[in-house]
Amino acid sequence: MSSDSYDILRRAVVEALGPRATPERRRQIAAELRALAEQQERMAQRAEDQPTPGESARRTDRAAGMYIRIRHEPDPHTGTRRIRLLFGKQVWFDLGSPQRIVIQRVGAEIWIVASKGEGGLRVETDVGLPGCIVPDGTPLDRLAPGRYAATLRAGALVVGARSG
Repeated sequence: MSSDSYDILRRAVVEALGPRATPERRRQIAAELRALAEQQERMAQRAEDQPTPGESARRTDRAAGMYIRIRHEPDPHTGTRRIRLLFGKQVWFDLGSPQRIVIQRVGAEIWIVASKGEGGLRVETDVGLPGCIVPDGTPLDRLAPGRYAATLRAGALVVGARSG
């Protein structure tokens, strides 16, 4: 704290205490100062959480690796379109690094859960990001290629809004 602001605050406290401050009055002023300090902390935190003018709001609301990527690519044998699903490393680890997954629609949301046993889609982890080829007929068919926010809820990966 600069000496100027300290002096200003000290003068305000001395003035608020009056000429003969009682212990109760000092406690009351101390409580009010704490409340003001907490208010200033909240206001500073709120200001820090706001994106700066040049900063993308989309970038600040997601943690690194908490996304999935959907990519369309041709099948090397037939040439037909297929969907490749890639997981951000962090979201894949948070899901439990499953060897197999199941994609399902739950209400209006798309959930990806770890598969028990031999069912589901096999996740490849040998090159690059963990991912798998998704057959036609899954809820992911309706999503455009791109990056989607992902969150964990009740042990499932919930596909969110498109972010890139």
